[in-house]
Amino acid sequence: MNERSHEADSVDPDSALVVGRQRELEMLQRRLSAMLAGRGGVVLIGGEAGIGKTTLVDLLRRQAQKRGALVLTGHCYDLTATPPYGPWLELTDRYAAGPGLPELPPVLRRSTGVGELSNQLELFEVARSFFADLSAARPLVLVLEDLHWSDPASLDLLRYLARQLQQHPILLVATYRADEVTAEHPLYPLLPLIVREADAERLDLRHFGDADVRSLVDERYRLPARDAAALAAYLVAHADGNPLYIREMLRTLEDDGVLRREQDIWTVGV
Repeated sequence: MNERSHEADSVDPDSALVVGRQRELEMLQRRLSAMLAGRGGVVLIGGEAGIGKTTLVDLLRRQAQKRGALVLTGHCYDLTATPPYGPWLELTDRYAAGPGLPELPPVLRRSTGVGELSNQLELFEVARSFFADLSAARPLVLVLEDLHWSDPASLDLLRYLARQLQQHPILLVATYRADEVTAEHPLYPLLPLIVREADAERLDLRHFGDADVRSLVDERYRLPARDAAALAAYLVAHADGNPLYIREMLRTLEDDGVLRREQDIWTVGV
């Protein structure tokens, strides 16, 4: 089968996620509700590539926006392309002050740079004060993606801010590839520190089990029981429980006409 990557999914990503992630979603919803009630927090989401970290965060992002929160996202990239404070500066680059919202301090603008401050602690205090003021005007969700590629300065700022969040309506969510965070990685000792110091919650996303895969097939396709069982067994045997691989295999089966839809009925054939 062709397992090439696509930007869009023919399989509903929400369905592909919810099937095997009810516990994780419930925890995120509790954290979001607590933040909206004024109790901030931190969630750390780990797992291998394609396991569903970003999809889970996207669901949280949409729920937060529907409930009136402002969501700001910053990404880390390959270590050769992530500058100091890279994800934080990308996050603040996406902020646009509106009515009743504070202006972004110049030192948090990528074009201005952080070099104007005399020391790191001064920068950290500027960032803390800005996010606190922003959350006082509107509940705030901060998302940092792919921390396994983070620069050390960004991790320092993460630890500093994480300790300050409980007293503000701010939810900070960070994702990372757990298999790339070895004992030598700077994020490795930081994760338990943030859990202890900030009462953070860690989510380690597991592979889909056989029952999860069958539930996904049943939810997405209206197939006779025998065909649904055969399709689920094929996915279990070839996708290793990875949601991304499952979605790509289903896409390929649809593209090749093995899975066909006629009106509201799906069929499996060669």
